[in-house]
Formats: sequence, structure tokens, C-alpha cells
Amino acid sequence: MAYVDLVSTGVTPIAGGATYNFAFDTPIAADGSPHITHLGFQADLVCAAAWAAQSTLGRLITNYRVKVGSTTIINFDDPFSDPDGSTPGNLSVLAQKVGGVDSLQAISNANVLGELSLPFGIPANVSHRVNVSITLADESDWGGIALTPASTEFNMVCYYGTAKEQVCYGSRQDFDLTNDATRTITIYGKQGYAMLGVSIINDSDEDSASSIRVNNGAFRDLKAAQWRVLDGTYSMGIRSDAAADSPSWVLKRAGYQFIDLKRITAGSNVDLAVTAAQTTTASFFPVYVAPINAKSGPAPKQTAPGAPVNVTANVNNESAY
Repeated sequence: MAYVDLVSTGVTPIAGGATYNFAFDTPIAADGSPHITHLGFQADLVCAAAWAAQSTLGRLITNYRVKVGSTTIINFDDPFSDPDGSTPGNLSVLAQKVGGVDSLQAISNANVLGELSLPFGIPANVSHRVNVSITLADESDWGGIALTPASTEFNMVCYYGTAKEQVCYGSRQDFDLTNDATRTITIYGKQGYAMLGVSIINDSDEDSASSIRVNNGAFRDLKAAQWRVLDGTYSMGIRSDAAADSPSWVLKRAGYQFIDLKRITAGSNVDLAVTAAQTTTASFFPVYVAPINAKSGPAPKQTAPGAPVNVTANVNNESAY
């Protein structure tokens, strides 16, 4: 029970970067697969001439927001947009860290297939209305050549299979840091979800923190390099596509740090004592997980009801005047 399906976005791309908003309905699993394990964005780019990759597809994406029904499952607003950078994009590193996909493949000199997918764990026995907003930077800065809109196609990718967890990627939270000073930062929990970890992203290609201490139990702070050892980055590496068919692997993405919290108890807040490596504004993105079919708590709702609508009374009142 596992297969991959494509859903057309119906979007006609333009050259030079833009924000695209579209919606689609997820197909119900055709083979009885219980979940959409991963959901992602695929760009089948046809360029005007030979294309030369600078980095990963995530470096082209500056904002990515997906809403399934009434629930926003990711709202990633990259604090550092630099499409012609040679290192992996921040969204690319996050995708690789949680077991997602960020890949580029050269179909020909002028045709490149890129995909960025993340694990979500969405039930596949019913169809879901999915709303997507994605902002792309100028592809000429990123790949060195403009795309051919009439030949380029954007699709959404659905991976069907079995997931053990549902995943929600928290929205960006910004905090000002002062060089060599320590600031305690609270990242709030999500009802019914455990906090798997927190991404700390700087507004440049430099680390914002020299050391971080998790106040929920830890006695000493750990240097940024040690956190990279703990989360496996130094062991596994990060894919960085200097050329689509000749990927390179780097041991860190300066400016991106993942703090592995080992699933802090559901709903709990996390206090981080962050010692800054420079004066900057750092952005924090929590990653929440919950067992499949767990009750994640009621959705937020408005508590002030509107006045009842009475058309007859409205007409009579108008007539009285």
C-alpha cells in the first residue's frame, strides 16, 4: 500500500518570481493506503536556454503555506531570501531533517525537475480541500536563466502509505538577540502535540547563536557545533545541489540550527537560553508531532456570537422611519 500521485495546480507561472495561490482536492487513496504520508510542491521547469543550478529548490521558495481544511499545517516564511546562494535553502534543510524530499534533476540542459515534500500524515480515506500559497524568488537569480512559462508546469505531489505521526510546522516567531548576551526565549506548545524540535534561522548565512541551553532539564548550554552533532547533521550531511545531477554534501548550513527536543511532552512550552553569536533578529520555527488519530484538541473558534439576522424586523424597522 504505497504509491505517488500528482495533482495539477492549474497555475500558469510567470517569469521573474511571484506569489501563487491555488486550491485542490486530494484524491482518496486508490489502494486503501490509510495516509498521505508526504505532501509537496513539484516544479517542472523549462528554461529558455541551458540551466545551471546554484543550490536547492528550497532556496527558490521564500514563503510556503499549506492549509488542509481549517488547519494550517505549515506556514514557512523564510527570514533570509537569497536565491543565488550556493548553500541549501532553509526550507531544504528542514525538509531533509524531518525525512522529506528536496531534489533537483536535469531532464535536459533546459529542463529541470525539482521537488520539495514534507511529511504530514494526512488521512487518505477522505478527500481534503487544500489551499496553498507559495512565493518564488526570481528564477534567473537562482538558476541563471528565465523559465519558459508556456512550457513550465507546477504540480502537487501526494505520497500514499502508512504514517505513524501527524506533523504540523509552527509559524515563525522572531526575537532580537544581542552579541554575546543570553536571552531566554519561550516557544509555546500546541495542544495535543509534542514539540519534536525547533529550527533557529538567522536573517543571514551566519549562525545567530553560539550556544543554546534547553531550560527544561539541562544544566549546561551546548555550543552550536554540538547541537549539530546531536541532531545528526555532522553524521548524515545535507544535500546541496551545485549541479542537478552532481549533488554535493555539506556538514552544516550556517544560519540554520535544529534543536532536537526529543518530543517534549504534548502541549508543554520550551524555554531556550540562547547566547547570541551576533546582534541580529533570529526566527524560531517549532515542529509539532502527534500520534495518528490522537485528539489534538478543539480548533480555535470565535466566542462572541453575532446578532441574529431577522429580515422581517429589518424591513419593519426601516418602514417605521
